[in-house]
Amino acid sequence: MRLLARAGTVGLFVLFALGLTWLVSTVVLTGVGPQGPAWWRYGVALLLVVAVGVAWRRGSRGRALGVLAVLCVCVFAWTRTVRPSLTRDWAPDLIRSARADIQGSRVTFHDLRDFRYRSTTDWDEAWYSATYDTHELVRAWFIVEPFSGFEGAAHTMVSFEFSGDRFLVFSVEIRRERGETFSAVGGLFRQFELTYVVGDERDLVQLRSNYRRDDVYLHPIRASKERTTAFFLDMVQRMNDLQQRPEFYDSLTNNCTTNLVRHLEKVSATNVPYDHRTLLPAYSDELAFELGLIDTDVDLARTRERHLINALALAAQGRDDFSLRIRGRGPAVSAPAASTLP
Repeated sequence: MRLLARAGTVGLFVLFALGLTWLVSTVVLTGVGPQGPAWWRYGVALLLVVAVGVAWRRGSRGRALGVLAVLCVCVFAWTRTVRPSLTRDWAPDLIRSARADIQGSRVTFHDLRDFRYRSTTDWDEAWYSATYDTHELVRAWFIVEPFSGFEGAAHTMVSFEFSGDRFLVFSVEIRRERGETFSAVGGLFRQFELTYVVGDERDLVQLRSNYRRDDVYLHPIRASKERTTAFFLDMVQRMNDLQQRPEFYDSLTNNCTTNLVRHLEKVSATNVPYDHRTLLPAYSDELAFELGLIDTDVDLARTRERHLINALALAAQGRDDFSLRIRGRGPAVSAPAASTLP
């Protein structure tokens, strides 16, 4: 009985610790911009903690737990009043957001990005419009960029290849404000809007492989032409929808990889399990390998080795045919036929 009582007491303390941690973090961090939390947030958080403490001291554990629950509900309701926006002081590389007009099989994009970098903070800005025909889609490519410094963290992207050696890459990202930096914790508390950055691989891929010097894996996706087209159009539609109805990025439920999973599940018969490889996208290619969505001719380690592009990317730096060279093709070499799944 003593062990049960002790376990119950420990469980109660853990519950209080988790509840108070969430309460304080939510009040201090929700919706905070690049300027950081305002002073009054710390005062409100302190008052809420004191209220729970007083309820414990003057009442009982049960009453304190009830007060904590009520405060959590009230604070959660307050967070719903913090709304995403389309009109903030955006960072220079995100000041524009891609959109598209669809006419039959032709998709005309506006504000595609094609920056030329000298470093991660120094570049020549370039935005342009271009039209792509879904009849000319060849295949899609799954891109994984593991981050240094945190096991399992990564950014994922999808690139679409069209005939005529044309490539267009979609990157689901936070839309940073000027002076703002990414934080996985901040991504849990409605601090960042979600955006689809669309542009050239010599911008979005080269930035990561050549200037950030992160490993970048470029995997050809095994899918039929019909599913590749449906995948592409679904991404275009969501990109446009975010121009009308902005959303907050969420580190767990609305990030780069979860969005790609939703697109995939909508246009295919594949049911992607929600496991640690979705939460830790550095392992997302392992999941794609198991599902047969990428190259399965050899084991995963050799697949990764085969599709690591950093050496090719460094050799192709600054070249207009960057996309061809990171695939080991010369400018006059045509793309092989895409492998397909039913």
